[in-house]
Amino acid sequence: MKIGIVFTCQNRMLGNVVRHALPSAVVENYDVGHMADPMTREAVAASCAACDHVLSIFMPDEMGPLATDRLAASVRVLTILPSFSFAGFHPDTVYITTASGFLDGPTHHYHSRIAIGGFLTGRSVRQTMALYNALVFGRLGYFETFAHERALAVELFAHFNIGIDHFFDRWMARGCFMHSLNHPKSWAFADLGLAMCRMAGLVDERATIDPDAIIDDLAMHAAHPLLPPLARRLGLEGSTVFKHGPRGETNHLPLEDFIEREYKAFERTGRAELEAVPELSKLLAILG
Repeated sequence: MKIGIVFTCQNRMLGNVVRHALPSAVVENYDVGHMADPMTREAVAASCAACDHVLSIFMPDEMGPLATDRLAASVRVLTILPSFSFAGFHPDTVYITTASGFLDGPTHHYHSRIAIGGFLTGRSVRQTMALYNALVFGRLGYFETFAHERALAVELFAHFNIGIDHFFDRWMARGCFMHSLNHPKSWAFADLGLAMCRMAGLVDERATIDPDAIIDDLAMHAAHPLLPPLARRLGLEGSTVFKHGPRGETNHLPLEDFIEREYKAFERTGRAELEAVPELSKLLAILG
């Protein structure tokens, strides 16, 4: 059996899960984030047409031959799947949209809402460091985010006939199961990927895989830590060390270094773009 996967940045892990669940299958996985070129989309569509089964996220018409409607008409079997995102451990992490796309910074496209607030209110780096506390987190609603995000994820996957609620308690027994908003750790994604395979009819309920055998290809990407005020509420270990990502520099950034680099990134964009970040007005009202 040949299986094609057209998915998010989680495509390699999903491919890895399928290979472990179906050792005899030939699996080809593709990242939709690398398909800006129309010729690339045509090539991937041609590859999918030669597969027995294709797993894909929903694709809009702008994706040409990979758009869901067109893909469904060109492949033998197509299963649409959801991608997993979860901000419960990282409620302070945000994207900053500019006229030229997402603003790049010390942790790639991930930024800190609190750092933005400190910058816009003229606080020094040291003064902004002091804002990462339980009082600010509480007033921003960060302590309620985990339960809210869990409910949203469960509801989303239920729309695809995939039950995931029972996974959360098992994952929490092991610790923080996300590197960032959209990068689950491989041992958690193993459960998700196997559930997707079951829903797609590729394996039955008896199928199992070793979660620690799944390669964590997202572990070296930029990431924000589970910050101490929230970690304490969740009964987990927290950190203030950010990960720069695999770009040839020191990978670990202490909070002070991170904020200094955030400030330099913020200087490259306009105040209006920073103020447009969701919930930023709430933070600015708190900071006065």
